[in-house]
Amino acid sequence: MMGLLLKVWRSVVLAALVVGASGTASVVLGTASATPAYALCSTPELAGDWHNINPNTNAMTRAMITFECGDVVLCDQNGHCTGGQSFYRAHMFGKCHPSDCDWGTVTATDRGNGWQLATYNFGFKTSDVWLKTYSYYGRTYLRVYVDNRFAPGDGRANYVTDEWFLK
Repeated sequence: MMGLLLKVWRSVVLAALVVGASGTASVVLGTASATPAYALCSTPELAGDWHNINPNTNAMTRAMITFECGDVVLCDQNGHCTGGQSFYRAHMFGKCHPSDCDWGTVTATDRGNGWQLATYNFGFKTSDVWLKTYSYYGRTYLRVYVDNRFAPGDGRANYVTDEWFLK
């Protein structure tokens, strides 16, 4: 009897974990059926390949923003689960000659009110890159505000830049 109850319980748990596009799961004792599942995340407007609207900038020239969707959570039989975290990655480029400097890719953190923060530590300076989208006259712009702080004893003055980008 205990074995039958355990089989039914596993079926119910499985059915509860498999949710179809309609948001419901159906359960029949011993089996589970559902319509095909679809991703819960959609590509947000912050994601994309952005370019500075100022061709003569001396600051950031390009921002490649990707979104990692954590809509899948995997659990083992002991209830230990992984996944479920969604986040942005920022790959920034700064003005250099003869080609732009590749700052590399870092994970951004949600700072609220639409802002994402990507921090780059170069040793001689730390650059906090703040990212947020704005819509004006039917177009979506990316604001890239960068706070550059030099290491103590470097001798250079800290500075900020505030630039606007389009896809």
